[in-house]
Amino acid sequence: MKINDVSRLQGLQSYKNSISKVQNQEIKKAQVDKVEFSQAAQEKISVDKEKRIQALKEQIQNGTYKVDSEKIADKLLSNWNKGIEE
Repeated sequence: MKINDVSRLQGLQSYKNSISKVQNQEIKKAQVDKVEFSQAAQEKISVDKEKRIQALKEQIQNGTYKVDSEKIADKLLSNWNKGIEE
């Protein structure tokens, strides 16, 4: 019995091609967009954050901080609904 080597090689080549396509697709799926802030932007964010925290601390100490009950209720309901959907 004679084995046709050409057909075996063609089958092997098509298998290799299909494997490489799958690997390329997996690599593309694994790539994720990424955002990086510059040092200047990070410093500005940090300064703004500290100012906001300081303002909130002062409001709490002075007794002028007002809690927005509607925002709290909306967040509670939103989180509750997320928990039900999962």
